[in-house]
Amino acid sequence: MTRALMLLIGLFWLLLSSTLLYAQLQTPYILNGAATQRTCNCYVLTEEVPQSSGTVWNKNKISLNNSFDYYFDVNLGCKDETGADGIAFILQTQGTNLGATGQGMGFQNISPSVGVLIDTWQNADDGDPDYDHVSIQVNGDISHTSANNLAGPVTALSGSGNIEDCNWHIFRIKWDAVSKLLEVSIDDSLRVAVQKDLTADIFGGDPMVYWGFGSATGGSFNKQQFCAALRPQLQFDNSQLFCDGSAIVFGDDSKSFGTVTRWRWDFGDGTGSSVPDPPPHLYAKAGEYEVRLVIEDNSGCISDTMKQDVIIGSYPVPAFSYAPLCTGRPFILTNETKLDVGTIQQWEWDFGNGQTSNAQHPSVEYNATGMYEITLRATSAQGCSASVQKSGQIYPTPQISATGENACIGLPINFTGTDQTPAIPLSQWYWDLGNGQQQTGQDISYVYPEGGAYQAGLHVVSTDGCFSDTFNVSVNVMDIGLFAGNDTLVARNQPLQLNAQTKGSGLQFTWTPSTGLTDAYSADPIAYLQQDQAYYLTVTSSEGCIEKDTLYVKVYAGPEFYVPTAFSPNNDGRNDVFRAISPGVPQLDFFCVWNRWGQEVFRTQSLSGTWDGNFKGTPMPAGTYIWMIQGTDYTGRLFSRRGTVTIVR
Repeated sequence: MTRALMLLIGLFWLLLSSTLLYAQLQTPYILNGAATQRTCNCYVLTEEVPQSSGTVWNKNKISLNNSFDYYFDVNLGCKDETGADGIAFILQTQGTNLGATGQGMGFQNISPSVGVLIDTWQNADDGDPDYDHVSIQVNGDISHTSANNLAGPVTALSGSGNIEDCNWHIFRIKWDAVSKLLEVSIDDSLRVAVQKDLTADIFGGDPMVYWGFGSATGGSFNKQQFCAALRPQLQFDNSQLFCDGSAIVFGDDSKSFGTVTRWRWDFGDGTGSSVPDPPPHLYAKAGEYEVRLVIEDNSGCISDTMKQDVIIGSYPVPAFSYAPLCTGRPFILTNETKLDVGTIQQWEWDFGNGQTSNAQHPSVEYNATGMYEITLRATSAQGCSASVQKSGQIYPTPQISATGENACIGLPINFTGTDQTPAIPLSQWYWDLGNGQQQTGQDISYVYPEGGAYQAGLHVVSTDGCFSDTFNVSVNVMDIGLFAGNDTLVARNQPLQLNAQTKGSGLQFTWTPSTGLTDAYSADPIAYLQQDQAYYLTVTSSEGCIEKDTLYVKVYAGPEFYVPTAFSPNNDGRNDVFRAISPGVPQLDFFCVWNRWGQEVFRTQSLSGTWDGNFKGTPMPAGTYIWMIQGTDYTGRLFSRRGTVTIVR
């Protein structure tokens, strides 16, 4: 912005301020009662005090032979339940010093007259409804039950029964002198209307009337105000483009009670205009600009400054990318469009196969191979649009099948892949073996370390990058889990219960040799032995899997207790504990050890119990100790033994 232009704009705002100060001192209205001038075009009819009234009359009469369309801003205050009483717009011929208090709203008993009443208090004797309402009355009569009620009452606001909401509302009075139609709108919603020859029927043939506003409060009260409308407002043609390089048409849609005499435009780029509808304006570059408009009416009042942000958008730079395109595969196109100024509002995709989309990152599926032209058009909220087109090659998707075998634990399983579309060249085969392991290759062999059911999967990738579906193969690895039992000892002729442990069912058992066994083909035969014996167990599953295990049995003459004469608890892994071997004794009553002073230093009732040479956590000294053991043999006979043992340190 040049220095001269900055000085010119500063001078303009100085002149506006001086004009506003002068206009504040001028008014075409006569004020009565509590009415006061708030600004050049705004008036307070009643303050928030009880038993108050005020009227504001325009000094100049108007002719009802001429049509008029008046806009006002009205504010009925902020107190709903306890506020009163309302505002009246009045046409009358009696003068400029009239008014009425309380429920009369400055209108009551003025005759002849026409009043548009916004009533905010329910007076039952006047037939008021229980909501804030608007009506057209004549001759100072505020009753809704009389013939002087020409239209209404209806809610003052469309969809709301409360107009005492602290807000300013647009109050429009429109008179058509030809059709004799009087219409009343609030906030652009038609509320009441009447078709009547006001000159002939109300004013005795005299078309010249005063107009003004009246208001009053009684025991309840509100601050009630009106302004002669002076609202600067832009008008845009919604079809025009707000794009870099496009001229923007700014129109004036201001609302004013009087005639607008001056306009001051500031387009936000250091330029402006002083005509109501400036020539189309071309911005030098894309960006966000604050457009301002100030208007002045024929009474010398200057409006507040209207401010509106206008975005001059840049043109999008459309771009997109995608992974390999394969038949029968939905894939996502990645939108990579860039825009410096503005917001992308619309995406238009044409995939070249009859399908379209408006998604930012669309998904599409092609069913036939070939070359397709893919087009993207991006359009911003400012109407700026651009497009890009790419050729996309659609490749065939391979199809496969696979097989696998069941196997016994420890043996390899052979997996085989079959190409169902040999015309499509493949780059690699990928196996997932269902246990976290992977291999590559069309045919593979794998040994599972554990038995169980597994679901392996195979997929392939073509040389064009297209993936097949995964073909699943279920296999079972048979693990009998054979355990013939712990090696053990037994008394001569004592029955020994064998109990082989396995997994699964339908198994065949073979114990060899069969010496002393009640059933060599059972999982749990009973053995009666005269001497030491090694048993070899073979188990075969229904799938043909074979597992083997060995069980050694030591045979003692017994029942008997075998107790060593010495041990060395030095933690060298040899003879570190003192224990008794009890072949033929299934139940132990006690096994005790005493020192030379008769103090018990060890006791157990467990056949597998051992003494580590400690007493209450303290190692006992080397020397000789007395032991005694007692139990019941497998025949039910009670017997015991005693002796000495030496601790060697």
